[in-house]
Amino acid sequence: MSKATTPAVAVVLSFAAGATDAFAFLQLGGIFTANMTGNLILVGLYQRPNYLTTLIGASVAVVAFALVTYLGFRVRNARVLLVVATVVQALVLAGYAVADRPLGRLWLCVFIALSAVAMACQTVIGRTIEARSGVTTTFVTGTLTSLMQSLANGRTEFRTVRILSILALVAGALVGALAITGDPLLGAALPLVPSVVALALLPGVSVPSA
Repeated sequence: MSKATTPAVAVVLSFAAGATDAFAFLQLGGIFTANMTGNLILVGLYQRPNYLTTLIGASVAVVAFALVTYLGFRVRNARVLLVVATVVQALVLAGYAVADRPLGRLWLCVFIALSAVAMACQTVIGRTIEARSGVTTTFVTGTLTSLMQSLANGRTEFRTVRILSILALVAGALVGALAITGDPLLGAALPLVPSVVALALLPGVSVPSA
């Protein structure tokens, strides 16, 4: 895989994660499907309105994400994982387009699980192809920490991809929120765009184990 290609893929996947989390949080009961740290915090917020729905949704997301992440690191084929993520995002879009709204708890869980599967696949890809830079495409705490550590140590390598990944995540969330304001279906469709772009950028090769 070209060293010039992997940072671009990581940035595109960061945008996808921001857009996906915007859709999930705003349309799937306030649950994250890319940021599992957020879901673990939500599990503890028992005073939140509709806590049972939050507890179930957050638990579904964490379990689906963890299981598929484990399987993804065993597969280690970036293109296969990205195809799976893209297909699953398409299923979310198709299902959301035909489902009655507001969504019932069962449909919420189905869409949360599917979205978490897509984000798990993208996480494995991003974590592995950018292992040296410390870029994590579905959450930015690790990326931000790596950036600040390198700056504190006077090192500049990987600075660009780290900064762009953080900005792309925010941009994805912003564009996703704007799309949902226009039409919630657009919010479901948006994550497909960066997934397809990443497929075009990603060579059909296996990712080496970390």
